Amino acid sequence: MLIWKAAALALVTCVIALVLKKDQPAYAFLASAAGAICLLALASQRLSPLLEWIHTLSEYGIAESSACLLQVLGIALIGQFASDLCREAGLSAAASAVDLCGRLLALLQALPMLQSLLASFSGFLQG
Repeated sequence: MLIWKAAALALVTCVIALVLKKDQPAYAFLASAAGAICLLALASQRLSPLLEWIHTLSEYGIAESSACLLQVLGIALIGQFASDLCREAGLSAAASAVDLCGRLLALLQALPMLQSLLASFSGFLQG
């Protein structure tokens, strides 16, 4: 199971980071970031069912919505990853700024889909 590999990788990364933290905090941060990137790479290999589902949505004529959904998902994941890295480095103000920026960008990316949904509801209620 993939979760066991991810948990083992996270545990090894934590131990390495904790050992390095007292003597070489810069290397501890790099080890932590490298472990996080490896975990992301491990998880990204399993994205095919989600991508197939979104592709199935596009076959039903919802291609624009599925592309928008993928972009919002990407923005959310990248924003969360960058925010967590900032927090790990001790930069909580930068982490909060990245969180806010990610949320705003995701909302802006989803705006056309929300407008389309509201237009459909409005047409349904009026007709």
